[in-house]
Amino acid sequence: MKLAVMGDIHSNHISFETCIKHALDQEVDEFLFLGDYVSDCPYPDKTMKMIYEIQQKYLCYFIRGNREDYMIDHKNNPEEKWVYNSCSGNLLYTYENLTQKDFDFFENIGIHGIYQKKGYAPFRYCHGSLTSSNELLIPENENMESIMKNLDVNLLISGHTHIQESRMYENKKLIHPGSVGVPWYHGGKSQYMILHSIEKSKYSNINNSENIQNIGWEEEFFQLDYDINAVKEEFETSGLLKKAPYWAKLVIHDLETGDDLSVPCLQLAMKLCREEQGTVNWPDVPEKYWEMAFEEYIK
Repeated sequence: MKLAVMGDIHSNHISFETCIKHALDQEVDEFLFLGDYVSDCPYPDKTMKMIYEIQQKYLCYFIRGNREDYMIDHKNNPEEKWVYNSCSGNLLYTYENLTQKDFDFFENIGIHGIYQKKGYAPFRYCHGSLTSSNELLIPENENMESIMKNLDVNLLISGHTHIQESRMYENKKLIHPGSVGVPWYHGGKSQYMILHSIEKSKYSNINNSENIQNIGWEEEFFQLDYDINAVKEEFETSGLLKKAPYWAKLVIHDLETGDDLSVPCLQLAMKLCREEQGTVNWPDVPEKYWEMAFEEYIK
């Protein structure tokens, strides 16, 4: 059994297509998608079209991420203020390019799931955590030890971090497959993983649990080159570079380098706004503060 695991596509349909083709070349049997299908990159409709096509052809498992939750929440709360600027322009652009079919898809999938198949070790999967699409399962999270200790299986797969890695917590493993669309590190190469079924006897780190069946799992990470220049061109042709200027530039920087600066730039822009105006309310942060923050980080 080979299970391709992909998360955090973020509308980057070009890198997504590269990962799908690579996975099919590896003769994978099934696909597991960990959410954050849309936002940040242009043309979310192209990503969703690919999702529906893959769903028609292969056995797939889906959960939603925090970005899908943002879209659902905005749909249910029309008074929420999103405007075209570097704070919320990316979200508004994404929202306006989704269809009712997309919202139905998001609303009909959960934020976590469990993989269970006779003879195979079960595992749980989520975007953020098993209780929140926006929680980061990283060592700095003070809840990590408790989350892994209370896990009722010996393997948890999580997206959201955009970092490709695996960690052991006593006899339990946490795996992050990385990000397909806006990856961190590895020079910005697109990332996904394949879970390979393995003999239980080879699964030495966690073969002492009653949850383990005949077959366990072993991860294989991939980092792939793709046409980043084509994605950059789409930021222009889609109008996203004008609708969310500095956010779009930060995403492009991430794609080129694997270095994410979006959160510190946002925090600095808001700090500069607060210092000069006495208050700051997201998403009403003037572009001049974004420009100052961007120039501070992107020398």
